[in-house]
Amino acid sequence: MLDEDYERVSHQRFFAARCLAQPIYAEQVIVGTNIYAKKRTVDFILYHPRKWPDCLVIQCKWQATTGSVEEKYPFEVECIVQGEFKTVIVLDGGGYSEGARQWLLAQRGKRHLLHVFNMCQITRWQAQGRI
Repeated sequence: MLDEDYERVSHQRFFAARCLAQPIYAEQVIVGTNIYAKKRTVDFILYHPRKWPDCLVIQCKWQATTGSVEEKYPFEVECIVQGEFKTVIVLDGGGYSEGARQWLLAQRGKRHLLHVFNMCQITRWQAQGRI
């Protein structure tokens, strides 16, 4: 999904590697604390000196069958709102309810939550050079 300009770095080195001023990304990075004052780990974090100089977090919420993952959406949104990084959520799998999806979509624009995408939409966003 990321263009070839992004270099993958280890989660331990992500913040130090930003000084290289080149596009980088890492997976499973601790970015501070969540709303319960516990470590908050994000799925992906990107740094791009022009596009995302303050970083972009990508959180992936995938569920194939109905279950409790959608009950975690309010927690995720509140952590994003109280966090420091601009964030997009990628919602996919089809196992969430329509009501949960609509609620999550309605949260877009709250402080740091930029967008909620499905896989097709984030792929299009990337193709437009937004990532």
